[in-house]
Amino acid sequence: MHKYLLATHRAINLTPKRFEILKKGYQNDWKKVWRQVYAKKKENINPDKILQDLEDLNIKTYILGEPDYPLSLANIKSPPVVLFCRGEIQASDFPSISVVGSRKISNYGKRALEDIVSEIARSNITIISGIALGADTLAHKIAIENNTKTMAVLGNGIDHIYPKFNEKWAEKAFSEGRLTLLSEHWPGVKARAEFFPMRNRIVTGLSIATLIIEAAEKSGSLISAGMALDQNRDLFAVPGEIFSPQSAGTNRLLAETKAQAAISGSQILEMLGLQKNHSQQKALKQELPTTGVEAELLQLFKNENSLHVNEIIRRAPFESHVTSATLSLMEIKGWVKNIGHQEYAQN
Repeated sequence: MHKYLLATHRAINLTPKRFEILKKGYQNDWKKVWRQVYAKKKENINPDKILQDLEDLNIKTYILGEPDYPLSLANIKSPPVVLFCRGEIQASDFPSISVVGSRKISNYGKRALEDIVSEIARSNITIISGIALGADTLAHKIAIENNTKTMAVLGNGIDHIYPKFNEKWAEKAFSEGRLTLLSEHWPGVKARAEFFPMRNRIVTGLSIATLIIEAAEKSGSLISAGMALDQNRDLFAVPGEIFSPQSAGTNRLLAETKAQAAISGSQILEMLGLQKNHSQQKALKQELPTTGVEAELLQLFKNENSLHVNEIIRRAPFESHVTSATLSLMEIKGWVKNIGHQEYAQN
């Protein structure tokens, strides 16, 4: 039935309200709905071809109301009926924190972002942003450097990355399983100014909290702040110099007590009740083995960001089945993690 739902969405652009009315009225039979769609709207739309084209591009779809659709996003005002994805959304990706800020981020902003986001990422909290230049790009890269998952929500079609400046590193991170790309727009749709505020509601909607690094008085980041507050999400802002135009927006959020001051990653984690996760991670590191098979496998990661399972088996001085079994046990213990495509990294 997905192909008929997707074809209907392509033809008449299903809003959440229209989606629910049709779903209820036709008992979720989207083939019947498709038959009722005005003929002119169906011109050049082939349900089978739509499905095949998405499969050829390795694009997954998450449908509002289905079990695998992100619950936090489903509960916002006007969630996307269809969320297109390159990569995969997993339950372990949540809770997540979104990071937004100025495209012309200052040196102070860069230092604050690197320090705060690194600490959050090291606690295995997914970082979500909009892959714009400046703060967004830096947030994604910091997450990747700290071997945690990051999601980028696009303001254009799911099949290409905008701005093009970010294409090379983002495609590499995607191919390595470190970056998931999301969009509510069909392949081929070009970026448009009005799409970016729409994108921001997805960025904040997927997150338990939003962190604003820098925002001028009329910054687009303040739109994200408003959306986060409307969605009943926690909002954090980095305090800035009172004479800096770059911090005028964030300082006003703090002065009006709409946001909480962000001074460190651990402070944010603690206020969100995620500090336990961080403490457990630190405890695990203190208890790392010093002898035995596990210790020798951990040594392989000493100067490596990640290793493919085949490379681990090749380098390890053990039978392949021993290495594989031990690696699985180490993942359960939290000492290593599978970052996608059978690549492993040390936590």
